[in-house]
Amino acid sequence: NDPQKLVDYNFKDADLVLKILDKTKVLDLTVHRSILTGMPLDRVNASIASFDSLYIKECIKRNIVVPTGKYSAKEFPIKGGYVKESIPGIYNYILILDFKSLYPSIMRTFNIDPFSFVPDCKGKNLIRAPNNACFRNEDGILPVILTRLYNEREFARKNKDELTRYAIKILSNSFFGVLGNPNCRFFDMNMVNAITYFGQFIIKLTMDEIEKLNYKVVYCDTDAAFVVSNAKSLDEADRIGKKIQDFINDFYKDFINTEYNRESFLEFVYDKCFVKCVMPKLRKSDVGAKKRYAGLVIKDVKEEIQFVGMEFIRDDWTELSKKFQHELYDRIFHNKGFVDYIKSFLKDLKAGAYDSSLVYRKNLRKELD
Repeated sequence: NDPQKLVDYNFKDADLVLKILDKTKVLDLTVHRSILTGMPLDRVNASIASFDSLYIKECIKRNIVVPTGKYSAKEFPIKGGYVKESIPGIYNYILILDFKSLYPSIMRTFNIDPFSFVPDCKGKNLIRAPNNACFRNEDGILPVILTRLYNEREFARKNKDELTRYAIKILSNSFFGVLGNPNCRFFDMNMVNAITYFGQFIIKLTMDEIEKLNYKVVYCDTDAAFVVSNAKSLDEADRIGKKIQDFINDFYKDFINTEYNRESFLEFVYDKCFVKCVMPKLRKSDVGAKKRYAGLVIKDVKEEIQFVGMEFIRDDWTELSKKFQHELYDRIFHNKGFVDYIKSFLKDLKAGAYDSSLVYRKNLRKELD
């Protein structure tokens, strides 16, 4: 009924989209990904096609004929990463160390590559994965591509080109998913599981080596280890974190060279220290929860409580539950009393003081009936 109002609305809508594109840099990121893979702008999210674009070019350089596109049935799921149950408790000065781009690093280190893969494990100078998949010990195609991308990413990092660095990270991390997709022409369960089995082997071995240094590992999550530092200050914890980082990296240089006659590209990095950390139990259980913890980080004098897998960061809990959880953990981390706080909170809750924050929001994807 009001054509001008409709026109104004559409202009505003278009203007907002342009502002979103500008603020998120998503168009610039798409252009970067297009340049990296040679894919048109509207196809950069096609990860299998992007992989083919890079991989087949390298095959042509080596006069290798690639198999035609095909679909292979996935008879059972790909083996997942190793996650150690947490040891529940409240800890001081917990170190978080993790492997930088673990799966791409594994592919480079152990030459996991479709054309280096030897299904029958016959031949000499083979690399045998923990799942008994075998690969020729050579410079495979995929490790060469990943090495080139890694060098470009490091160059972007040194030049503070975060967009290019992020585009390369997305692309490199997509390769594992592509090889594990039945629509990929190179799909093979044994080859893909070689990556995850190596991942499990490495994180367990890392945990053992850290504990040989007399530091307790209270949790492991696919590519990260949570280590009790026994430090008395943040500075001391940081020094211990860097010491463990350097020890593990030196260990893998020797171990990979001795056991596999390969160069290690595994990069173990000291990420941060939780000055205080809570590892909760599963509800109605004494077992530690996986992928659930909260920690206090202090950086440049600023404090931040970081939650992983807990109600504070979930969309399906009320704002009140998030407010309560944040305040409760803040009190725990700063050694403040919380019993009186809980009693007072419950009293106000029952009196209706928080009714406006007791709203649950859910997305309805089906008709109400």
